[in-house]
Amino acid sequence: MKLFKVKEKLEKKQIKKRGTKKEYKNNINSKRNNLKIIGITGSRGKSTTALMIHNYLKFLGYKSTLYSSVMVDSPASHLKKNEAYEVAVRDEESLISIIEEVEAYGADYLVLEVNESSLEKGFLRDVPFDVRVLTNLNPKHNLEQYPEEEYVELKKSFFKDIADDCKCVFGFQDYSKELLDELLQLNSYPKFVCSSNYIATLKGLEKDKVKCLLTGLDNDISGMKLRFNLNDDTYKMETTLMMSHNALNILVALTALDVMDVLNVRKFEQALNQLVIPGRSEVYRVNGRLIIIDSHLPAMLDCLKHLKGQGKVNKVKVVVGSMGYGYKHWEDRFKTKEFALQRKDVRKFAMSLLPGVADYVYLTESDSGKENTNDICKELEANLEGLIPSSIILDREEAIKQAILDSEEGDAVFISGRGNRKVLCNSETTFKLVKDSEVVEKVVKELGW
Repeated sequence: MKLFKVKEKLEKKQIKKRGTKKEYKNNINSKRNNLKIIGITGSRGKSTTALMIHNYLKFLGYKSTLYSSVMVDSPASHLKKNEAYEVAVRDEESLISIIEEVEAYGADYLVLEVNESSLEKGFLRDVPFDVRVLTNLNPKHNLEQYPEEEYVELKKSFFKDIADDCKCVFGFQDYSKELLDELLQLNSYPKFVCSSNYIATLKGLEKDKVKCLLTGLDNDISGMKLRFNLNDDTYKMETTLMMSHNALNILVALTALDVMDVLNVRKFEQALNQLVIPGRSEVYRVNGRLIIIDSHLPAMLDCLKHLKGQGKVNKVKVVVGSMGYGYKHWEDRFKTKEFALQRKDVRKFAMSLLPGVADYVYLTESDSGKENTNDICKELEANLEGLIPSSIILDREEAIKQAILDSEEGDAVFISGRGNRKVLCNSETTFKLVKDSEVVEKVVKELGW
């Protein structure tokens, strides 16, 4: 299969750099030829969608390997499952390792989250993806690293100059109809669109061009109930996922699995309701409280505002910190004064989202790097402008514990920013290990809830 020729090509490139020699064996068997590869890119929802697809394939009994920023699930890998990795496929060496693992495992499927930095480096260009997925596309998503036009072109590049047959799935939400039209013209392979009835109507997309269309969504503290049309059939689905921003992720996963001819909607629903997405809308329903861990502050605040407006949640307590700059192993762009100045704008914007939703804010550490944690928290406090009561608790574990202790029945505690990342860089040269979900579970156990 071509994937293993990609490995050989990359290895030869590495060997040329090092000046060493290696013998090659080309014994590709029929199992390898059956491997299907799904690549998933987008501004948000990449890792969640990848995990949904991977989880469903495993539920059906297939051998599936997953590389995403939310977790790696590869039986032949030394990497720990259920731990976050900032960039799942970082470079040529990591891609070689993944191909070797797929080969050793005899995988039926390989699900890869495709980050914009991986697209920029270009080493995925020769990978023969069977399905290429765009979850959504917000041109302003990563202004710290890429100007809008460059960012959009990187995402487009995943669908350009494709040598191998594939199917393309586009989630249509954040971007314009004109940009969707451009995406649909990038290659000659089959393309499938999923969206909501509201977005399609708002942006002028003809409904007959939508393969999977969300027609209804109800959301409360027990989970989401979806209604959608797929291939002209109507379905209802009940999920334990609370956060409405996951609705399109579900549609994208359904569409991708359908074009792969492996979808059974009822089995997908069963698999989804057995799934916990680490650090992404991870919800603990304990002692009358909701404790939520999620890395996306704006989307989660929108959800909590909606629940609060419905009277489903009383007070909202938010634990939040901010990344600094300058840890020794970070990429160069995270070490510059320019990046530090950009962070100030990001912090100010983040704090501006809290009034009207949060009732109390716990300001704490979150990868401070070279910057002083207390200085960051003081800056966040000043950005709140006294609109919400807050306190600074520098130790993240203590901040989470205090927020839970201060909560009452009917309240929601939202722990923002780090998802399921465990390594917290707390100076220019040091780090400590703290994982939000482990802290929550420890506190809940201590309280006997």
